[in-house]
Amino acid sequence: MSKKKNIIVAIVVIVVIAALIAGGIFAYMWQQKNSLSAEVQSVSDLNWYYGGEEMTSYGTVTNDFYQDVYLLEDQTVAEVFVEEGQAVKAGDPLLAYDTTLTALQLEMKRLEVEGQENKLVLAQRELEKLKKEKPIPEYREPDPVPDPEPDPEPDPEPQLPQIDLQTGAYNYLSGDVFMETTVSLGREDLNESQEETTEPDQSQEGTDNSEKDQEQPDSSVQEPSVILCMPGCYLEGSYLNALASCEELVLVRLQIINPNDGKPVKDQYWDISSRQFAGMTFEDDAKWSVQTRAPMEEEIPDDDYTDDWIEDDEPFIPDDFEEPTGYTAKELAEAKQKAEKEIKDLDLQIRKAQLELEQMQKVSDDGVVKAEIDGTIKTLGDIAKPPTDGSAFITVSGSEGLYVTGTLSELQLGEIQVGQTIYANSWESGQNFEATIQEISPYPTNNSSSWGEGNPNVSYYPYTAYIANTDGLKNGETVNLKMTPSQNSEEGEEGIFLQKAYIREENGQKYVLKADENGRLKKQFVETGKVIYGEALEIKAGLTIEDRIAFPYGKTAKEGVKIKGDSEAETVMK
Repeated sequence: MSKKKNIIVAIVVIVVIAALIAGGIFAYMWQQKNSLSAEVQSVSDLNWYYGGEEMTSYGTVTNDFYQDVYLLEDQTVAEVFVEEGQAVKAGDPLLAYDTTLTALQLEMKRLEVEGQENKLVLAQRELEKLKKEKPIPEYREPDPVPDPEPDPEPDPEPQLPQIDLQTGAYNYLSGDVFMETTVSLGREDLNESQEETTEPDQSQEGTDNSEKDQEQPDSSVQEPSVILCMPGCYLEGSYLNALASCEELVLVRLQIINPNDGKPVKDQYWDISSRQFAGMTFEDDAKWSVQTRAPMEEEIPDDDYTDDWIEDDEPFIPDDFEEPTGYTAKELAEAKQKAEKEIKDLDLQIRKAQLELEQMQKVSDDGVVKAEIDGTIKTLGDIAKPPTDGSAFITVSGSEGLYVTGTLSELQLGEIQVGQTIYANSWESGQNFEATIQEISPYPTNNSSSWGEGNPNVSYYPYTAYIANTDGLKNGETVNLKMTPSQNSEEGEEGIFLQKAYIREENGQKYVLKADENGRLKKQFVETGKVIYGEALEIKAGLTIEDRIAFPYGKTAKEGVKIKGDSEAETVMK
């Protein structure tokens, strides 16, 4: 009993020691984790405060300003109010459209814009889906397996000598043996009852050659030629062909002997005659067993054996095999490129359709297009043959003030408006001038004078600006033009742009390490937008300007790590 108690005590001691060790390890890990502290910084300190995409272009100052009037698609011109060379003032009517179907056409154009916008949303969703897609392994054709070297032709089995040297009996009988061993009897008047009628049985095997199964030739009439044969002796077809070709009656007895003493075996013989095979023809290499009187079947070599149902060219596919679906890395890159091109094309189509819709809305009430500047009708198209090459139907040439033409990116079309102020800088004097945008063309130009930090693969649209104060500026002078869209978001708040180093990605989602209300780090997923200058990402949701975040790399970049006080957050990424 005491022994059992000792065992129980030992077990309890071991359990207690194990618990103490585990507790010590846990306490150590907890102490180590709590000894770590991460520095955090205010988002307001890290924000790049992007003020919008600044676009710069250049142009030549001129005192001749143009207003081009392009005919709207699917609209019929009802009346033209001006003539070529006529002076007009801003607000004078230039032409009027037939407004009979204006409301219907306006609604159709509005539906066209909405349809293209829906397509754009779907294309953007498809692109986002492709960005999260993981490529599947690319299938690679297996290396061809070289055909195995053919097995060497086996050495032919040595053929037994035609005559056994010890007994003088034959192992096989060929056509050459016939003339050497057979005696022609010269008798052709033998009755059918006296002839040997036994023929080689091509279907029977294992015949015992008893006297009852054979008719013996009448020895008083003739005697057959006796040929001694070994137990395995066989006839070749050439022997039977030679026998069958005899015009005279020929009798042959094939006698099986005992190979041990060379004596005939009783009842083991086969009597054949030329009359028996008259008119028959056999394959020279065919074989008949003397002992069984039956054909000897030829063995099929193993290498000639095939299974017709086996298709070697078809690979083995298990029943539970499932072919992977998705895109390979190359296909995924191509799909993304295609989706991005579709988005760009749809965006251009939408912008053009929206500009056309705006023009239609301007004339939707009375259908009248009015002059926007004081000037002269420089060109006027033929209403019976309107231009089809994209040129303007009416061009109004201004005569007062100084104007300059520049270009802006398609990405700025929704941000830059007619009436907005831009800045011009003279190449000659270095003076700065304010200019007001008077017109933005609805059609892109092939010759752009713009440059900036935005996407270079965009279209550019020409605009014309009016310079009111022209002191120190003369006609024909070249100026730089600079414009900056408003930096305010839809809610009127400034955007957040963080350096890429502060943003990490997990399973296709981006996150930052943010200080929570308990003074510890937590993983905060964010929604990102455009990239500026190739280094900073727009934070569209998930973070505010008042939040504090940590640099998400290093041993302290873990959830649950406590943060240092604000006074200790001095590290700033540069």
